[in-house]
Parts: sequence; C-alpha cells; structure tokens
Amino acid sequence: MPTRQEWEQKIAQSLIAEEKYQQLSEDKKAEGFQGELAFGTAGIRGIIGLGPNRLNRFTVQKVAYGLSRYLNEIKENPTVVIAYDTRHLSPEFCDEIAVVLASNGIKTYRYDRYHTTPELSYAVRHLKTDAGVMITASHNPPEYNGIKIYGPDGGQMALEGSKKVSQYIGQITDELNIEVKDRAALQQKELIVPVPAEVISSYKNEVINLIKEIPQSALTVVFSSLHGTSVPIVPEILEAVGFSNYQLVEAQCKPDADFSSVKSANPEDHEAFDMAVELGKKGQADLLIATDPDADRMGVVALHDGDYHYFNGNQLGSLLLNYRISQTADIADRAAVKSIVTSELGKVIAEKNDVRMFDVLTGFKFIAEKIAAFEADDSYHYIFGYEESYGYMASPFVRDKDAVQIVPLIIKLASELKNEGKTLVDQMNQIYVDYGHYQEKLFAHKFDGQSGKDKIRTIMQNARDNAPAEIAGLKVIATEDYLKQERRDATGTHAIELPQADVIKFFFEDGWIALRPSGTEPKIKLYVSLITEDIEGIAQQINDIFFS
Repeated sequence: MPTRQEWEQKIAQSLIAEEKYQQLSEDKKAEGFQGELAFGTAGIRGIIGLGPNRLNRFTVQKVAYGLSRYLNEIKENPTVVIAYDTRHLSPEFCDEIAVVLASNGIKTYRYDRYHTTPELSYAVRHLKTDAGVMITASHNPPEYNGIKIYGPDGGQMALEGSKKVSQYIGQITDELNIEVKDRAALQQKELIVPVPAEVISSYKNEVINLIKEIPQSALTVVFSSLHGTSVPIVPEILEAVGFSNYQLVEAQCKPDADFSSVKSANPEDHEAFDMAVELGKKGQADLLIATDPDADRMGVVALHDGDYHYFNGNQLGSLLLNYRISQTADIADRAAVKSIVTSELGKVIAEKNDVRMFDVLTGFKFIAEKIAAFEADDSYHYIFGYEESYGYMASPFVRDKDAVQIVPLIIKLASELKNEGKTLVDQMNQIYVDYGHYQEKLFAHKFDGQSGKDKIRTIMQNARDNAPAEIAGLKVIATEDYLKQERRDATGTHAIELPQADVIKFFFEDGWIALRPSGTEPKIKLYVSLITEDIEGIAQQINDIFFS
C-alpha cells in the first residue's frame, strides 16, 4: 500500500487543492490515512480529501477499476452510463470514472452537465447498459461526495454484485498508479460518448404521461431545489402538465456545492424550509416543496388554518399511497411496497383497499427487486413504493426513489383538494379517522470514531441478548431480528424471509419500535411508530431507555 509520503507527493494529481490540504490540522490530515473508504451496499461515500480514507482522484479511480473488472468478468463488451450532481468535484470524478472504464474497454455514456439520480436510473434502463454510476452524496454535508452503482435494472446494484465489486476493489493495492489511456483517444474510439438527448426527453415524457395534467385551481406553490439538480427539470415538467402557479426560491435554485443558504440540504430538516416559508408567507402560498441535492427525495410543508404544517416522511407516504390507490381503482392485483421501518399505516390503508402491501429491507434497491419479481411472474401490478426517509416512487419507469415524478404528483393531489376547499392536512386527518391515528418519531444518534462504532455495536448486542418484555410500559408481543432472520412471538420462532440486516424490531399491541445502525454514517437510528396521542412523550421515554 502507498505510504502517506507517496500520497502527498502526488497531491497535484489528486484533485485536492494543496493549499487547502496544508491548512488542515495534523489530526485532520492523519484521518485521511486511517483505514480506507469502504465500498458498502452498492456504493461509497466519504469526505473529499487526500488519502485512502478520503474521496479523491485516486480512490475514485480505484472504485472505477474494481467496477470495470467485475463488468468485464460478467459480460462481453459491457456498457455504463454516468451522471453527477452539483457537489464539489462531481464533474471531475465523473470524468475520472469514465476514463478508467473506457481504458478497460467499457463503452461509457456521460452526461454533459449535472442531472438527477432518477434520470440516471432511467438512463440505465433506456440505454440498456450493464451498470450505472451516480456521483452524489445525497443530502450529506458539502465536504462529502459519493458514488452510487446501479445494476442493469436501474436499481442500485444487488447485494451479490456489490460484494463482488467490493472484492475487486479490495484487491487493488496501489491506487496511485492505476493505468489509464488518453481521454481524447478514448472519445475518438467512441468509448466515451455523450448521453443522447432523447434519453433526457424520454424521461420527461414518462413523468408527463404519469401526471397527464394538473387541474386548474387557485393553488400556489413555492419550490426549492436546495442548490441541487431538480432545477430546471421540475419547472419544465410542471409547465408541461399545465401548472405555472409556482415561485422558485431563487437563491436556492442555483447550483452551489457549499449549500450556502442552509445548514443542511436535507428536506427532512425543518430549517431547510426557512427561505421557502419566508417567501410563502408573503403570498400565503398553499404548498412549499423542497428536493434534496440529487432530487431523489422530497419534503412538503402545507398551509392550513393560517399556519404551515411540516409533513414527515411517513405522512407523505400515506397521502401518496392513498392517492395512488384512488388513481388505480380499475387495476386488478395491485401491490405496494414499503421498508420495514416505515409506518404500519400504509399497510392498513393498502389492505383495506384490496391492495397487497409488501415489506422489504431499507434501501430502494429492495423495492426495485420486488417490482422485478412482480413483472417476472405477472403476479401483481405495482402502484407505489416508499420509505419513511422521504423517498417515493409511483411509476416504475425508474427503479429508485424519484422526487421529479412525485413533485407534480403531490401538486396534482393538492390542486384537486384545493378545488374541494381542502388541504393536504385535511386529507391526512381524514386518513387518521379512516385507518388509525398512527404517529411516528425518529431519533438519530451519532457516535464518531472507533469508540462510536463500538458503542453502536454494544447497543445492538444488548438489545439482542437482553430482549425486554416491556418497554416504557408497553408490553412486547413480538421481536424481529433481521440479523438472525427470525421472529419470536407467542406462537414460537419463525423465519424471516428477507436478507440479513442489522435491524431489531419490538412489537406492541399498538405499534412497534426499531433499532437500525446506518450503513453510510456513524449513526444509529431509533424508529418509533405507535397509535397514540402522545408520541413525543412516549418516544422520549423509549429513547432514554436505550440511549441514556
């Protein structure tokens, strides 16, 4: 493995600015050489910087070389399509990956400017490539970037493929000297080519065909891309489906890799909506919408009785599921899919409307796999899939969460409600009346460093080894351990027919809680989903039990 000195001697070729690197403290510099970035389930994410534990030209080339070895093993003359977002070094990383892939004989389609993650998913399917690469770190802070790898179905790469790519990456012992050919020569040989314009227009047409048109109403909307990729494509689609009564948060609808106007470019965070709320109040806008930087996730705030109401991811999922059920009433054998840490409200809504709800592990690739299974045996017709973390997909022309298709869909629902004198809040309250007052609370605890990893591991082990009979006065009636792949309840022990995952769920009469370490960040999450009028109080008690 190259030494730190060898890395620093090549800083000029690393894409990392030497001046900025020299301004770092010795501790910060050293962190870049403590271990290596790990290729997880279909991707890699990390801080931009120098060293094997940072994202730079050499670590990006290493991922690309590992991917190229895998693709050349499984397919003769494989092809790949690459897209990138508005983050620091995203275009440069895109170039590096394209050159490495092409140097290894893989024809590579490359977008000529930033685009959204769902567009990349669509391009894989439309161009029938063997893989896709998206350069993004989603909603992470500006010092991060990442690489998502997609399989030929347009979903993030399956576990088996990810494992093999990771093995190939792990076999590379000298990332500082990966051999690449001249980019101009590769382009001349048409091993690096632009993504055809018709791919972009075809994706837009798919969204337009899903929405068809938004009915005329007095609905007013404020929209923010949070400095990301959803502008200009979302406004273009809104105009195409007949909706122009929107305002952009102009300061946030320009690419800015520093996300200067927000503490966090994450639509889950209420503060991300501060500028939208300020603009909305000036004209009493009915709906405020924000997408994350790569436009796969979306958040919504709605005006109701003079105040702005922030929807959580479970509520938005329930609203959209309920709407899709009403839109697809003429379809037989309908199915929806949600993650195992998403509220049970969706399952109740589905089953009471003769729609089969399937649970999958967290990660939209598992929803993509379920859709493929439906198509393979023509057993079900997919109508909606979602996760509580603000990710939704109505139509499966993509195989990843897609805010670009969901923004006009939620506006269409709100416009129809506006014509009835109702708001999205009214609709949510009616869902609670019809199906149960399910409430949710999420706690995310961050523990840095090796000691943090050890703490997270201890918390999970204690939960497994000392499964409680009661939590905060709630009797535990069942436990599901997805690492052991078993469910225990009063009738005995039963197999869970899902892949292994480090998740534990405790069930009560009126809901459940789940513990799940993050796969990409040094965090552990506690999910609380209960039928209760006091979610804040009960959830806090539960949180204190596990994290006091």
